[in-house]
Amino acid sequence: MDKIILEDRFTTHQKITFLLYIGAPFIIRIVGLIRDGLNSNLNYKGCLALIIFLFIYSLLISIAFLKKGFIKINSNLYRGSFFREKLFLKKRIDISQTPKVAVLKFKKSQKLAWFSAAKPDLATEFNSFEINILNDKHTKRKSIIDLKKKDNVERTINFLTTNFDMKSEVFSPDFG
Repeated sequence: MDKIILEDRFTTHQKITFLLYIGAPFIIRIVGLIRDGLNSNLNYKGCLALIIFLFIYSLLISIAFLKKGFIKINSNLYRGSFFREKLFLKKRIDISQTPKVAVLKFKKSQKLAWFSAAKPDLATEFNSFEINILNDKHTKRKSIIDLKKKDNVERTINFLTTNFDMKSEVFSPDFG
């Protein structure tokens, strides 16, 4: 089982937003249960609720800090989400009809949610490298992952071409 773990699934801005807005109700409930437990003995229902809320919040933290990558199981390619080097989620990618791989570079921007009142159009710009699998004539393409670091693009192409019967090419569709 070969795997390559590339980069964070979420940006720092997305992680903070995710943990703050989605996680805040869990934190408030956990703090309330702990405070009630310190003031009086917590009954079994309170302990059970505390354990459940702690479990759900730890799951949210795990999701926020996932890394994306690829994994080869038998001869199949999977896009994986990893937490601390362990496979958390996986999705199979069918590469039977797509023997070619190409990289497309895009300039993207992401709006920042917290600064909308002061500067409504505040955004960060970054380069995005989209890894695509292609058919022989390059007329059908499917994006399999977006990366932000150029080094990870080279590692990904190397992983795909060495572990699978794929060839790296420049995207050039032949409709004729």
